[in-house]
Parts: sequence; C-alpha cells; structure tokens
Amino acid sequence: MKRIVPLILIYLLSAGWFAGQGFSASFKVASYNVENLFDLHPDGTEYPDYVPGGLLGWDNTRLEIKLENIASVINDLDADIIALQEVESKKALSLLIEHLALMGTEYRYFEIAEKRLTSVKCAVLSKFPITAKEDICAGNENQRNILKVQIDINGSPLFLYVNHWKSKSGPESKRLTYAAALASDISEQACDADYILIGDFNSDYNEYETFKQISRFNDTRGITGINHIVNTVKGSEMVGEAILTTQKGCGYVYNLWLEIPESRRWSVNFFGRKNSPDSMIVSKSLYDSTGISYVDNSFDKFDPDYLFDNNKVFRWQRAARGKGRHLGKGYSDHLPIFARFSTQPFCFARQQNSIVSEPAVMTIKDLYNLEAGPVNVCIHEGVVIFKECDNAVIKQKDGRSIYIYKAAKELKYAMAYNLTVTHLKRHYGNLEITGIRDIEVIDRENDMKKYRITSTPPDLADPQLQNEVVGKVSGIYENGWFHYEGDQKIKLYFANPALQPEDFSMITLSHVRIGYHMHPEIIVERVDQIRKQ
Repeated sequence: MKRIVPLILIYLLSAGWFAGQGFSASFKVASYNVENLFDLHPDGTEYPDYVPGGLLGWDNTRLEIKLENIASVINDLDADIIALQEVESKKALSLLIEHLALMGTEYRYFEIAEKRLTSVKCAVLSKFPITAKEDICAGNENQRNILKVQIDINGSPLFLYVNHWKSKSGPESKRLTYAAALASDISEQACDADYILIGDFNSDYNEYETFKQISRFNDTRGITGINHIVNTVKGSEMVGEAILTTQKGCGYVYNLWLEIPESRRWSVNFFGRKNSPDSMIVSKSLYDSTGISYVDNSFDKFDPDYLFDNNKVFRWQRAARGKGRHLGKGYSDHLPIFARFSTQPFCFARQQNSIVSEPAVMTIKDLYNLEAGPVNVCIHEGVVIFKECDNAVIKQKDGRSIYIYKAAKELKYAMAYNLTVTHLKRHYGNLEITGIRDIEVIDRENDMKKYRITSTPPDLADPQLQNEVVGKVSGIYENGWFHYEGDQKIKLYFANPALQPEDFSMITLSHVRIGYHMHPEIIVERVDQIRKQ
C-alpha cells in the first residue's frame, strides 16, 4: 500500500489533476468564440435577433440547447483556462458555468469585460485563481473591451489578454484601434512577464498577406494590426521561434498557428473561405527557464466530427440562411483552439525526447492504429495512385492506401516517394494525412494497375478498403446507392451534384476512390470518372 500511494500521486501530478491546488506542472489554455451566448434578461443592448420572446424564437428552450451544446464542447475540450468571446453578460456566463458543473467540469474562477455595455463581451473561465482583472478600452464606447486577467499558476503569474476585435464588416483601420490599445499595454510589461494574447482577432494569422487580396480592407497602406502593431512579423517574415528566442529585447511575439501544417491553419469557414481569426500569440518569456513556459508543438485546433455538418462547421442554426428563426441546434461558427503550458523550464520538442527527433518508420497500415493529431512518422515508397488538386492517395506495394488532404501539392501522379507524416486527422471516420514534410522522390512507377482494385471484391465497403482506388466497376445507381455484383451496394457521393445520374441508370465508374463519411462511400469528383450507359 505504501508503494501504491506515491504511484497514484505521480499519476495525478502528470495528469494535472491538482490544477489550481499548487501541484500542477502542465495545464491547457484554450479559446472559443461561442457565437452569441445571450441570456433571457432584456437590457436593451442585445441584438434584435436575441430579444427574449421575440419573433425569432429566442426563448428558454433555445437557450438551454445552446448552453448544453457549448458546455459539451468545453467539457470535451478539457482546458484548465478558457478564453471566451461573444458572451452577453455575467448572467449568461454563470448559466454556462452551471451547465458545465452538471457535466462534472468545475471552473471556480471567472471574469467578464463588462465596463462597456456592448452586446457581447470577452470572458474567461479558470481552474486557477484569477488575482487581478482589467478592462482595456479600445476606441469608442461601441467597441468591445479587451479583457486582461492575471492568473496565479502555482505562485507564478500568467497574464491573459482576451480579445475580440472589430469584424471584417469594417476595414483594417477599425482593428488597428484594438491593436494599438493592446500593444500599448503589453509594452508596459517587464521583459520577463509571461503573457498570452488570445481570442478572436478577426484577422488571419498572416493578415498582412491575405488582406491585400480584398481592397476594401486595406485602408491602412498595408499596415495590419495583428502583424505590424502587435509585432508578429519582422520585415516581410512571420516571427518564428528562432526570431522570437534570439531577438534583443522582447518586442516580437509568436503566433502559434505556425506550429501546425498550413492546411490546418483555420478555425472559421466563411462561405467557403477558410480563415484563422482566432489566435494564440505568446511572449518570448514563455520560452525561458523561469515561471510559465509553452509546451512546444502543443498548439492545435479542436475539431471533432460532431462540430461539422455536411463538411461545414456546425454553427448555431437559424432559418432563412442565418437571418430567420432560431432552430435550436448547432454550436458555433468558430472552432476552438488550444495549447499546453507548464511550470517547468521550456525546451524544444526535439530536445525533450531524443526519440522524437527522428521520425519512426512505419507502414501506411500502421498509421490506422495511431491517434489523430501531430505525429512524426516516415513512410517509405508511397506511390501516388490518385491526384486531384492539393489532394492525393498514396499506397505502398502490397499494402494499404491513405488519403492526403490539402497537403499534396508537391506530389505527382505515379511517382513513388519517401516522406514524413506530421499530422493525421479523422474526418467523419476517415483517416487522412493533413501534414507532410521531407519529401524525397524515389522513382516513377510504370505499372499502376497493380495499385488499384481491378477485380471487384464482394464488398467495396470493407473497412480494409478505406482510401483505396477502384480501377473500374459497373452497376446501377439508385437513390444515392451504387448496386453492383448482384446484391452488393455502397453509397455514392458526388462532389459536383451535376454528375449525379438519374435513378436506375446503368453506370461505369473509373479510377474512383473509396472514402468514408460516417459510412463507406465511393467518391465521384470529375466527369471523366463516370460514364452512363
């Protein structure tokens, strides 16, 4: 028994169970724009769409669903500190805390920026004590305050600046007022102060590049708030860890979006355009050996399947394309982001564990046994058997296939490669590679037939055939299903609805891949993949 107790204590310490009690060495910080969390108390500042008992149906039933849904995301996110945006009031925040407590997640400490009567506000929930709070005013009375809190992490102070800048209904000059107020306050911090700039900045992490594409935003002669005023760029280059840690002084800060593959750098999908308005930006002092430190490469977005509907972020649903009655389902139009921090000295991920510095050599089949998220795995002789824009399918000889999503721009059809996989994702059940590096060309494969399914197996929906490519198969289409080889069938998905044939059509599919979207399905992406007989 004497040996068991210390072992239990070690486990609880490593798991962060004592968060806020003076023992935790590691903790998670997150941010989530919850999309208009309003209470039912009319005070004249709410949006017309959220007037309690109004024509658009904002009532107790809808509020309870909204609270339950947002609380379930936060509960699953399992953060020790979470910055929130678009919370109407302390009452709305308290209701959310109550729902979390019913789920077994307790946040003893919380604050909200309430000095201005704006419709929505920034807030923070914490399992660690909040020892100080300040509202930082930006611009006029109609602009939301930045919430600054000081949190005691086992005796070390951590400053959190929770932001919600002006939306892109206005030009960049509207966001510069927030950036200037934020930069002014952090300029007064000591160089060894540990702080995180967090929240919805309504700016891409690389806004200085993206906003040039839309002339109505650029009324500042190329100057952006998040990049040039807050100092996440140096000249024409984004501030990376090398610039951050070697700079003289502490003027530059580092946006953690740079920690993950470019294909994953988004938290909002606005009418098909993927944006990164939500950011977590850290100070140089989080890379030293005192106080709080960032856990290297721990940043990511939280994107479980249930936060998506039909490949779109499952936002809070309203009729009339988002302008009508509340339908009582959905979550938010933003995905949460998160990172881990520690009271231990900082060290780069490749130095923490010598095993991590060299990728593990695995087969594609081995990848299916891994958890989604950051990985460091080398795949040898993966042949590109399907290519469409930035997407591809690679397969090893006599092995399995896997889909590469938005990360295969450099790969070419029929070429064999050695490459390192850096990120995996499970999208509605389908395993996908979403990050690769160290791409090495091996050779061109001349016989591509041996990498495809050329003789139709009895069951194309077999899980072992996930992400495989079918050479040719004929059958009958009926109501979303493809019937082949007698009584066998599999779902069909058409990337372009215009390709969908009439019911009971005899069709032949060529060079199509087998995907998975809550169920196995053959995906038809191009007109040359389907022939009607």
